[in-house]
Amino acid sequence: MKAFQTLRAMTSYELRLLLRSKWLLNFMLLLLIMAALFYFYGLKSLEADPQEISYGLADSGIKIDTGTIDPSYFGLEEIQQDESTIDEKSGYNRAMALLMNLSLWVMPIISLIFGTNAIVADKEDGRLSLYRTYQKPYFYYLLSKFLALSISLLVALGITYGLFGVIIFLTTDGAEISYYKTLILLNIFLIITFSALSVFIGAISSTRMQGLSFALCAWSFLVFGYEFIIFSIVDLIPYAYKLNSMLALILSNPIESLRVWSITKLNANYIFGPEYLIIDQWGQSGRFTNYVVLSSLFMIAIALFLANFTIAKRRDRLG
Repeated sequence: MKAFQTLRAMTSYELRLLLRSKWLLNFMLLLLIMAALFYFYGLKSLEADPQEISYGLADSGIKIDTGTIDPSYFGLEEIQQDESTIDEKSGYNRAMALLMNLSLWVMPIISLIFGTNAIVADKEDGRLSLYRTYQKPYFYYLLSKFLALSISLLVALGITYGLFGVIIFLTTDGAEISYYKTLILLNIFLIITFSALSVFIGAISSTRMQGLSFALCAWSFLVFGYEFIIFSIVDLIPYAYKLNSMLALILSNPIESLRVWSITKLNANYIFGPEYLIIDQWGQSGRFTNYVVLSSLFMIAIALFLANFTIAKRRDRLG
């Protein structure tokens, strides 16, 4: 109980510092612009040009002439169209893809810069050295930083996206509200996961410039470089193991896993092609969501563990 009270007090103190930060105000303005773009550009594009999903030859407009031969002679029967697929609409068009990628690019770098700067600032100002005199585990400090970072960014997200969420609730239908919920959940996952990564980057950085460099390198690798690694590795994997290996590689990168998860939630699984029909099955059963959550929790735990190990080892080296 005493440990919990100590952690709560430290988290409250760190949260007060972060909520007064000018960085957070700038991020709120950026999030407000992103929410406005989603409303005026994303949802309006769906109203103007909804994407209808069609399956099979009948929906593609292709007609097969069987002549005078009755197909039932060969044991072929007419396949009745599933009513659940009629008028099915996807929330994934060019505008939605652009806005989703915008979140996948912007939110990680916001979390990385904000979190890394918060920890490196403590090193440069001497607060971390002062913390050593209290003889408390460094894990309290790192966990309080992680919680304060996540809460402060989630507060900014709630204020900005919540404002447009009320507008969307009053002016649109249920389908568009579900698309908005998907985008909010996407940002929440990104904030929490990359806040943990920012704690690790801050722990290994000595100066603000070094921390910024590490944050940009990690962001560039996860956003852009990781895809090329996937394409290179998958070609070397035997076909029998290709699908499971691809899914494992996707879950190893939070950006890629959340991108695929968002596409499944926007009812656009068809873009993966028939080879990845298992993603559609996992998406409908909820298994893929569970895998994404578990992989994110695992990454958070690893980042905090490595951050604690790095700071503790540096303390032992400095004496």
